[in-house]
Amino acid sequence: MIRTGQVAKYDYGILNMLRYGQLFPPTYDMTKIPKEFPLFISYGGKDYLSDVQDVKVLLNDLSNHDANKLVVLYKDEYAHVDFIMGIDAKQVVYDPVLAFYNSY
Repeated sequence: MIRTGQVAKYDYGILNMLRYGQLFPPTYDMTKIPKEFPLFISYGGKDYLSDVQDVKVLLNDLSNHDANKLVVLYKDEYAHVDFIMGIDAKQVVYDPVLAFYNSY
């Protein structure tokens, strides 16, 4: 995603031909995700593995998703590991995720 700006399968480099039958990894077609499928996306402003620009690309690809089925949680002060080990992760991340999926 960093190199191409597209959400794609893993890039095996010269092994892509063996894995995928093509030089470059295939991209994921986000329009194939059913619009009514519930999605919860969380990301942080200090996350350098899943940075804000990358998530914006993903959200753009999901722009036609049913807005009532898509929840986006952005935490400016969160880095990648904070979503797992943050002192307040239960309240900030896990509780909202569980509430979202329990509503279905």
